[in-house]
Amino acid sequence: MIDLNDLDAIRKLDPSDVYGSTAMFAAQCQQIVDEHFDMDIPVARRPIANLVICGMGGSAYGAHVLTALYWDELKIPLVPVSDYRLPGFVDESSLVLLTSYSGSTEEVLACAREAEARGAQIAAISTGGALAEMVRGRYPILLFDPKNNPSTQPRLGTGYIITATLALLGRLGVIQIAKAELSEAIAEVRRAHDVLKSAAQLAAPALQGFIPVVFAAEHLVGNAHIMRNQFNETSKSFAAFEDIPELNHHLMEGLKNPGDRKLKALFITSDLYTRRNQQRIELTEDVIRQNGIDYLEHAAAGSTKLAQVLNVLSFGGYLTLYLGLLYGQDPSLVPWVDYFKEKLSGET
Repeated sequence: MIDLNDLDAIRKLDPSDVYGSTAMFAAQCQQIVDEHFDMDIPVARRPIANLVICGMGGSAYGAHVLTALYWDELKIPLVPVSDYRLPGFVDESSLVLLTSYSGSTEEVLACAREAEARGAQIAAISTGGALAEMVRGRYPILLFDPKNNPSTQPRLGTGYIITATLALLGRLGVIQIAKAELSEAIAEVRRAHDVLKSAAQLAAPALQGFIPVVFAAEHLVGNAHIMRNQFNETSKSFAAFEDIPELNHHLMEGLKNPGDRKLKALFITSDLYTRRNQQRIELTEDVIRQNGIDYLEHAAAGSTKLAQVLNVLSFGGYLTLYLGLLYGQDPSLVPWVDYFKEKLSGET
């Protein structure tokens, strides 16, 4: 088994430097703040009645975070879209945010064309590609240089996508977020870096050989979704996520069968959850224990909900990386995703 403190051994399994990209999460966030937070954005042509965020995989992470973090603050409906099609309600009063790290995601480009045909207001986040060519000079776009992502893998640009989503929507007036608030949240994650890394090193071996099921509530539900994806792609492990309180109305009865289930729960806890949901987590842990299933906890540190979101993102990046290394996997490779895309490109 690999020693997770042995950097030479890690480099052999990780030639693309996923480890480096994971360590640069806070630097990615800070780069967006430094280079783009004060960007000049044209005033919306019309009042925005609803928001649709289009993105696939890692490029959708900003939508997942925003939905959970700003659930009780957003004044307009938000619908994340991971598909080729926009919802039927999209029209001239809609803002469609197109998010594609590479700028070449075919589902996002299809949504871009449809949004334009419907006369929707458009904004975009990307590093370039066809999306930038379509949008630049016509609609607001946040174009970033991914210099703090040495792996060059889009899904390892988590800090870029999430912070860019918050910064751009803040400039467009969709959410209220101060530069100082975001900078302080990033600073808190920087200060906690070594603790988060150590916590991930301890947790990863406990998940090896099990199917992780991530449980979270309120502002951290988006983190659970993201962590599930990272277990899939980085750890090459099947995983699932569930949100509290919804899971308390069905999932607990599904813990009995099959008898040889190999599940292990990971609870993302927070002192900023409402007291009722904190009680629900305690009771859910009790039910899971009585069903013979082990669980781990990660307590989200941070003085604000935003800081806690970033804390869990950093922890999840390391946790899923370490688990992949324990499985002897090159965390940068996604052979089945690549196979699928290659086969699909030959279809008409």
